[in-house]
Amino acid sequence: MQTTSLISVAGIIGVGKTTLAQNLAQILSAQLILEEYDMNPFLDSEFAGNHDAALPSELFFLLSRARQLHKKQFTNSPSKHSAGSPAVTDYIFQKNRIFARMYLNDHQFAIYNEVEKSVASQIAPPSVVIFLHDTVENCLARIAARGRSFEKSITADWLKNLSDQYHNLFRNFNSCPVITLDVSQNDPRKETVIHQIADRISNETIKQ
Repeated sequence: MQTTSLISVAGIIGVGKTTLAQNLAQILSAQLILEEYDMNPFLDSEFAGNHDAALPSELFFLLSRARQLHKKQFTNSPSKHSAGSPAVTDYIFQKNRIFARMYLNDHQFAIYNEVEKSVASQIAPPSVVIFLHDTVENCLARIAARGRSFEKSITADWLKNLSDQYHNLFRNFNSCPVITLDVSQNDPRKETVIHQIADRISNETIKQ
């Protein structure tokens, strides 16, 4: 059976991951896989600082992403997407661990870690990652403009810490090619930018 290539868009909250993923999926005729944040019943409480909600919230995301990114989802068959067609997601699986480290205490993280280990081997790895970055100020402006309730508690310091964690992740990332994009200079809503990114994805895929 042939496997489907996975394109993962990564970056901090408010940087434009979903916008780019949606636009790429459209021009690439790809399956779109979006983070199920709106289905997480613990998320508002976790972001509000409720430590009891942190572990169930992070486990919800872990298991949701493990289901969405399970290897069997990317093996082509007549009931799934056609051979060679890509899938695009607005997150990278490793973000689970970033948020777990930020929100869980040592005891909670130990539990989380055991569950993560039980599913990690079944996760389909991305063929290429697009790492978006922008200033904290620009991301905060986008967060305020969309008005999601659970994001109201996000501060500049918190977002800066999250940005640092993403940069640490990709500093020595060698699982697949990474395309780094400065969103302040490349608007993911513009068609020319989207096509440029699609061309770079194609070039990286050909190299593999």
